[in-house]
Amino acid sequence: MTFIRTLFLHILVVAVACVCISLLINNYAQFSQYFNYRIKAHIGANHLFSETELQRYNGQFNEELYLVILGHVYDVSKGAKHYGPGEAYHMFVGHDASRAFITGEFEQYNDSLSDVSVLTDDELQQLFTWKEFYDKTYPYLGKIRGRYFDDGGRETAYLQDIRARATKSVQATRDGPKYPSCNVEWKAQHGTRVWCTNRSGTGRDRQWVGRPRKVLPDAGSDEKRAVQFCACLPEDVTDALYVTFPNCDEHTYSCMIPDQ
Repeated sequence: MTFIRTLFLHILVVAVACVCISLLINNYAQFSQYFNYRIKAHIGANHLFSETELQRYNGQFNEELYLVILGHVYDVSKGAKHYGPGEAYHMFVGHDASRAFITGEFEQYNDSLSDVSVLTDDELQQLFTWKEFYDKTYPYLGKIRGRYFDDGGRETAYLQDIRARATKSVQATRDGPKYPSCNVEWKAQHGTRVWCTNRSGTGRDRQWVGRPRKVLPDAGSDEKRAVQFCACLPEDVTDALYVTFPNCDEHTYSCMIPDQ
């Protein structure tokens, strides 16, 4: 009887084990989603990542995709068609490749891509504009220790310098020409042509085109607009420092200026 009882217990244990294994196999996806959820819940909204920890979220080991820009971490999993393995922007996931947002170095990652100090002030300002896009579009998860944040999550002097340079670029733009510059071209047979489009001057689309006006120097001001040759003014704007070119209709978008 003892032998039969022992054999029965062994069979029962094996049967229970088989059932458990079957349940694990059939419900793997659900278990995986549960544990991923628990990991994300642990991370929270102000987690301080290490570089090694962040590398796990590149879509190779699970479905989570964490992108970094200027040391800030965002969950871009919902944008897998852009950031997933094999997609165009996958290189930004799992590590900080901030410089590539501006330079387009997408082919292969290296550690130097987190260094943006070689960018111009204007390019740094563009990079912060990219960060604003992620602030508005994807969940913010935290920061990565290293170049931009120290072990306590505090901003490094490096990040403070980068932000100051970007702010300097914004200020320079504000102190620049009051109105966008005209397009200008010169041809020997015709002379100089100036004209306005809805992208002239800044290179960015705007709602109005403008009319070409000659810029007069302002003797009492050091503003940069005084060195402009031609500016595009909205049709309903008048300013003593901006006048119509000779022999040019004030309502036209394009003027020919004879060589002096």
